[in-house]
Amino acid sequence: MLTDPEPDRNIEELNDDEIYAAIRYLEPEPRNASKQSDDTSAAKENGDKGGVICVCIYIAVLGCLAVFWLYLR
Repeated sequence: MLTDPEPDRNIEELNDDEIYAAIRYLEPEPRNASKQSDDTSAAKENGDKGGVICVCIYIAVLGCLAVFWLYLR
């Protein structure tokens, strides 16, 4: 938490050092560029897996409908 005893100060009254201290408080472990690129590739992989799962569910539903249609016929 900021050590400033006046929490109701206006943002325009803050100097650069206080703003940087608040940012460091909110994000104590800054990420580097290589870590962020790893996160985006992981998100792509998860999205791909989700797409594969959706296609498999779609095929399974179509298969069930085909079996049901053959049963009624």
